[in-house]
Amino acid sequence: MFLFLLPYSKKQHAINYRDCNEDRFYLKEFEPFSRLLERNFLQNSNLAPLYRRFADTFWESLEFWVLPPRVKEYIKEHSWVLSPLYGLLKPTACVPYVPLSWKEEHGGKILLEFWKEHIRNLSKRMLEGKRVIPLIPEEHFSLFDFSHAEKVIKFEYYRKNEKVKNPSKHRAYTLRYITEKELSLPDFQRINFYDYKVEKVEEKGRVVLVKLRSEGKYEI
Repeated sequence: MFLFLLPYSKKQHAINYRDCNEDRFYLKEFEPFSRLLERNFLQNSNLAPLYRRFADTFWESLEFWVLPPRVKEYIKEHSWVLSPLYGLLKPTACVPYVPLSWKEEHGGKILLEFWKEHIRNLSKRMLEGKRVIPLIPEEHFSLFDFSHAEKVIKFEYYRKNEKVKNPSKHRAYTLRYITEKELSLPDFQRINFYDYKVEKVEEKGRVVLVKLRSEGKYEI
């Protein structure tokens, strides 16, 4: 079973959905911490689904709102989204407009350090027996203890001979391809979008590295 770890977006749409009611306190053990942080950082209570609230390249490229219902449901059930306000969220959670940085401080700690203890403590229950696909910046890997995962599957993207420095769009397209095509791990050789194709799959211990390369025909 795959478990996707999806990125936070400080860039956010200041919108409000009147009928948005999906709980943002999905992890009850995190609720006291999140409510405490809300008291410090929340300025209004207007809510919108996370996938509509977050506005960075990853979430705009994922276009969660237009995915087939079965794909949306699969991603919802098999993913967690990072948040400096809530720790971990589901992509359909209703969240307020709070464009926080992970470097904001609470109780003498930056929020990245604040959440590290709590999320890592949950890692065994969350990751054990899972094939984890972290589509998050590497600086946020420290939030998790990946030693409990069955496999950790990472992706690298190359345009001609250069490694892609900001692969946010590529990660979104990879997530869409895996979930829309219902791929298993042996099927990952088939992943392709625009002219990116899998060049090599390397396995070392529990880490699987999938390298994709483009001939540079498209600008993404």
